Amino acid sequence: MSLNSLQKWQSKAPANTMILGEHSVVYGHPALACAVDQYVTINWQQRDDTALNIYSALGEHHTQIQQISLHPKLNFAVAALQAFQKQLKFGLDITIESEFSSTIGLGSSAAVLAAMLAGLNQICQTNKDTIELFEVGHSIILEIQKRGSGTDLAASLAGGIIFFQPKSEDNTKPTINRLQQDLELTLIYSGYKTPTAEVLEKVATDWQEKPKQLEMLYRSMAKTTRTAYQLLLKDDMEEFYQQCKNYQKLMTQLGVNDDTLESIINALNGCLDIHAAKISGSGLGDCVLGIGKTKNCSSSSQNKLENYQQIGIQISQNGAQSRLI
Repeated sequence: MSLNSLQKWQSKAPANTMILGEHSVVYGHPALACAVDQYVTINWQQRDDTALNIYSALGEHHTQIQQISLHPKLNFAVAALQAFQKQLKFGLDITIESEFSSTIGLGSSAAVLAAMLAGLNQICQTNKDTIELFEVGHSIILEIQKRGSGTDLAASLAGGIIFFQPKSEDNTKPTINRLQQDLELTLIYSGYKTPTAEVLEKVATDWQEKPKQLEMLYRSMAKTTRTAYQLLLKDDMEEFYQQCKNYQKLMTQLGVNDDTLESIINALNGCLDIHAAKISGSGLGDCVLGIGKTKNCSSSSQNKLENYQQIGIQISQNGAQSRLI
């Protein structure tokens, strides 16, 4: 095969953040999430042999189609290749680049996985739709992390704001409903992050003697998320903001708020152009989501917010995509 006949592709997927549904979504309840305008980009170069070479800021990996070996820091990329192994007809040089840090809660692993799936779907000509790609990706997440709803993957694959209903006994497939609305968003990074698995374990331990109360709390979260979704569809924004505030109270009740997060939330609530503020993600660190912008803040709020990294984000209407270049 001549060098000129070797093809190149580029795939791209947006970062993501949760709006509502943290914790309860892990137990089959719905979530609201969105894709945001920071991206993972993957450049693919066809090879004339069966080598698979991955280049990333997290590390390099060199393996073969016939036996795809593992890499501890590139496990999502490697698992995606394994999922399409039977359809891979040639080797690839794969260069992964990210516009955002993996330490900040923007779903970097899910964005990498979404970009990998979109690229391989085109390269292998498998023609899977968004739900089919999600199901492949979610099985990878469960294999690597042992648990996880895949909401972040759904948002990166679909783009925009999504209402996500995980697969349950009542429905054979998960559902991803895209909304047409847009929101102004602000993320404030607390400066530290507790791994989601640790937070889930802490919640399970804290509530182990109160399983019925925990189930009722998750049901309250689910009801709040569904109500907020219906309000968004009707453009009833004031009531939507109220549901976001209600969800934050439920997160505090669950036990995943802390003094730092509460301080950031209070500071955001001191800004006239922030309509609601809540934990985004599993809690005990990571990010606080402000719906609105940090303008017209009180002096005390401004002083507090200056102590933290502020991440300016906009909703990305584009989900994961791939093209020949």
